[in-house]
Amino acid sequence: ITNEDHHDIDDDDDQLNVEHKIVPTIYNTTETEPHKKDVPLTQESSTTQIIESNDLNFDIEYLIKKEPEKYIYTPIPKDYLSLVHCTVKCNKEGLISKTFSLYFDGQNENDRTFLLTARKHLKIDGHSEYFIGNDEKSLKNLNDENSIAKLKGINLTGTEYVFYNQNNQQSVAIIYNTHIFGSKEPRNITVLLYNVEKPIHPLKENETIIGEWRAGHATDLIEIKNKTPVYNKESKVYSLKLLENRVKQPSHKNFQLLITNGDREEDIIMQFGRIDDNNFALDYRYPLTAMQAFAIALSSFHNRFRT
Repeated sequence: ITNEDHHDIDDDDDQLNVEHKIVPTIYNTTETEPHKKDVPLTQESSTTQIIESNDLNFDIEYLIKKEPEKYIYTPIPKDYLSLVHCTVKCNKEGLISKTFSLYFDGQNENDRTFLLTARKHLKIDGHSEYFIGNDEKSLKNLNDENSIAKLKGINLTGTEYVFYNQNNQQSVAIIYNTHIFGSKEPRNITVLLYNVEKPIHPLKENETIIGEWRAGHATDLIEIKNKTPVYNKESKVYSLKLLENRVKQPSHKNFQLLITNGDREEDIIMQFGRIDDNNFALDYRYPLTAMQAFAIALSSFHNRFRT
């Protein structure tokens, strides 16, 4: 593969990972979702699609429509039971460049609201980074100076990323396992997230939260893992029951992230997967913000050569 070809396939490498695709299985809406509990319908518990939170001051639709800049930094409340539905659109800009846009999905296809955008940049030393902004019109001109946040690759293989928030603080890290060449097993994902109820611990210039975590010093980090896909011996494919049937196509990018709650049960806090050639479903809930969920999704748009 030439260097130019590598750039071309870098963001969308499903054709190179046919054996590692994860098939979305049909989700039966009559089933009890693993992340939801039966909640009595009271005046304090709204039954609308937009608000299912006891915190009546948190109106997701209002924040998105009226205060989008505030919304992208706001964690979803713990008692908001539904996943927030978003779509990531991948836009090809020439032969080797791609940009990404995040939209909140409204009641129908014509009710989408723009939230965030990102442009990938490959540095001279081979490391990749994504500049994130909230101005759809300036997408092509996003750079290190005018971006509001950044996702930086910290190794050449593209298996480790650190997200820098609007205050240039490291608040999220994403780690992909290293596959052995020839392995058909899906990739494993670890996400490190600072506890939203605690202040972010400042780090020195040469430190990362991944390094602190590996050294056992990062006690304020929440460790999140992806749900392991199920392997079918007859069809010889991996499958994943992605909620609400929003993910339509097999892809090695399809994944769900799990967190252990106070009852030691696993809650799905994010799911991501391919809808069609250019669109991906991105659904998330507490403790993630829209900005953090978008950064995690962006990290999946990279071809990780197997070693």
